[in-house]
This record gives sequence, C-alpha cells and structure tokens, in this order.
Amino acid sequence: MQEHKREQANVANVQRAVAFFIQADLSRLLARLCDKYLELGQVGGQIVLENSTPQERREIASFLGKPPSTNQALKVRLSDMDNALRHSGFACTLPELLAAFFPASAMITRPQRRAAQAAHQQEFLDALDVIRAALPEASRGYAWLTKGTHGREWLVSRYKNAGSEVQEQQLKLISYVARILDQLPGSDSPQRLALFAQQTSGDPHMLDPNRAAGRLLLLALGDLSHTPLKPGLNREDILRLYLEVGLQVDTISSTVVVFNLDSASFHGGTPDPMIAAAGQRILPLTLRQLWEWSSVQAAAMDIYIIENPQVFEEVIDNLPNNIQPPTIICTAGWPSVAALTLLDKLIATSPDYQLHYSGDFDLKGLQIAAYFLARYPGHFIPWHIDPAAYMTALQASGVAAPSGELAQLDTLPAIFAPLVATLQAHKQWAYQEGIAHLLTSFT
Repeated sequence: MQEHKREQANVANVQRAVAFFIQADLSRLLARLCDKYLELGQVGGQIVLENSTPQERREIASFLGKPPSTNQALKVRLSDMDNALRHSGFACTLPELLAAFFPASAMITRPQRRAAQAAHQQEFLDALDVIRAALPEASRGYAWLTKGTHGREWLVSRYKNAGSEVQEQQLKLISYVARILDQLPGSDSPQRLALFAQQTSGDPHMLDPNRAAGRLLLLALGDLSHTPLKPGLNREDILRLYLEVGLQVDTISSTVVVFNLDSASFHGGTPDPMIAAAGQRILPLTLRQLWEWSSVQAAAMDIYIIENPQVFEEVIDNLPNNIQPPTIICTAGWPSVAALTLLDKLIATSPDYQLHYSGDFDLKGLQIAAYFLARYPGHFIPWHIDPAAYMTALQASGVAAPSGELAQLDTLPAIFAPLVATLQAHKQWAYQEGIAHLLTSFT
C-alpha cells in the first residue's frame, strides 16, 4: 500500500513538473536536454541553447536559482537540472521528467541501443553456429560455413543488423543450403535442378538462380570450388558450377548460329550427319546439341566471328565466288554459353585454329574483343578492329559517345591502343554495318 502511494505521489510530482515547463515555455530546453541524455545514457554533460530568448533565460535562471545570463548561447548542465528537480517541490529526476514530457518517444539511450544491437547481432551469430554445429565436420556444408568466402563471416556481416524477421528467413535458407550441399547428385548421376529442388524443398523453383536460395547455393558452390563468383553471376559461371556437382539446367535456350561447319562427332566417335546435310547453310545450334559432340571441325584454320546478326547474313549473302567459304560464327552480342562452348570445342579439336573477331566500334564491342583475347590467347586476331576500319565505319554513320564510356576504353588491352586513341579523338561510336563490305574479303 505504501509503495503504491509513493508511486502515485511520484507520478503527480512529475506531472506538476511537466505542467511547469509547459507554462514556462521551456519545451525547447527539454528537447535539447533529452537529446543529450539519450546520447550519453546518463545525466551528464551540458547543452547549449542557441539564440535563447530573455524569457527562456529568466525562467531557467529562476528554476536553477542563479542570476539570469546575458549570453544568447545559454549553457545548461544536465546535473544542475537534475539536482534542481530533486530538491524542488517536484521531487523527481530529470529522466523521469523527460519521459513524461515526451511520451511518444521511446526513452532508449544510445548505450542501451548499442547494447540491444550487440545482443541482436550475437543472437544471429549464435543461431548460425547452431546450424554449423549440427553438420558433420567433414561435410560440405560445414566447410562452406567455416571457410567459405560467403560463409559464416560474410553472412554475419551481411545480416547481423537486419530485422528479426529477415534474419529468421535467412537462417532457414542458410540451413537448407548447408544441408543440401551434401545431397548434390554428382556428375556420375546428374539430376535436373528443378527436380532436385522439388525433392529437397517441395518447391521446384526454390533453387532458381534468381531466388534467394538459388543465389546462396551458387555462392556456396563457388566457394567450395575455390573460384568465388564475381559480382553479377553470368550464365557461363552458373552452368560450370552446376555441371561440376551434377545439376542439369535448360540447355536449349542458349544458342549460337554458325555457317559452314565441316564436321562434328558424337562422344562415341560417330559423325553427326546433320552437319553434312546442312552443307553451306546457316545452322542454329543449342547448347544441348553442342554438349553431345566430342569434337568439331571448321572448314579452314581461319574461323571468323561476327557480332551483329544482320552483318553476319549480309556477309554470307555476298561471299565472293572465287573463294572456298570459311566457317563463320555469329555471337549476336555478348557471346552466349553456346557460342563459347562451340569455340572451346573447336580450339580443343585443333590448336591451330585462329579466331578472327569483328564487332562494333563502341565500348561493348571492344569489351567483347578484349574478352575473346583473354579467353583465347594465341588464337584471337582482331578483324578490321583498327583506326582505318573505324574511320570507314564513321563515314557511314556515327553517334556521340558518352564521356564516361570513352574513359573506360583506357582499361582495354594495349593491342587496342591505336583504335582507342582514334575513338577518343573523334568522340563518336561507329558500327559494324558500316564495314560490312570489308568483311567479305576475309583479310
């Protein structure tokens, strides 16, 4: 009973203090005091009430029992305010006053927030360690979480400050991915990705590369293969990782178009009659078809690669009558997995093949050329990718090149330096259509 009465009296005292500060028009002072208290987590330090009014200075001086200050930048110590409240008729503390004056504000101090945040982070870390501890130490899941680039340390740094609901969702995904790493079918008994996802989660789309679990699986596979994926997963990397662990995906969407292949053989050594039947015709090939071949032969040692589909057709339609047509491949932009697979198989069949590439005179076209140069060293030859061909294309048409993209040309290999200098001098892109007539000469 006595305790209840004391609580009631304290509430009444605090409310009288609130009424006093409202009547004295000192809400601005209390707002600054509240900020300082929450910052420090205790009654300490001082605030400066900038541009204080004569009335504010009088009321504060009267409350503190001090003579009024003439300085508009009025300094007030929190301990003085607390002592005055305790020993006045209000008999309350400064924190009690602030909590009552700002009822809509959660009076959580910065140290309390830091402590709560640290506890929140530790809970996520502990939950992650529980997942890891439940795995056999020899398992892939344990190895990934312990040593993977995107394992325990990365996951903690990424999700330690996320909300509880997000953390809970991520922990479920992490547990799922860590568990299925040791259920992967393997290359000896491959299984389709959607069926594996259905079997392990009940959702055939759970491991799609654009889903959270699918992205996490790919990161884990990259860690375990010791070739962590670069930002922005590309299809070639994805297919490589799936292939290593026996997961099969759609192999008919990735295609490449080729003209005049000489021959191709299945893994048993039997020639594919489709190539002979196609003859000198344009042939679209799927990645599935290419994977069925053990080797591919081109019509000659010089293989020509054209980036633009319409230029590819234009060149084929205007082939000179006095030459034996070479093998010509169209990438239709950045080379697909199918295009790269075809080129890989050609180079594997004969190391003497030379790849001549022609593309647009812009940043993307030259980046493709640089990619081929890096992927096929000793086999790549720029084909009409030089200042003279650029000037010819520019006479046909050109468009202004963004300065930012022009600057990026400086990152290209030195072999392109003369062309880069010419491009940066003219500040215009030009396109492959403008040199289509040059490409029919195959020189």
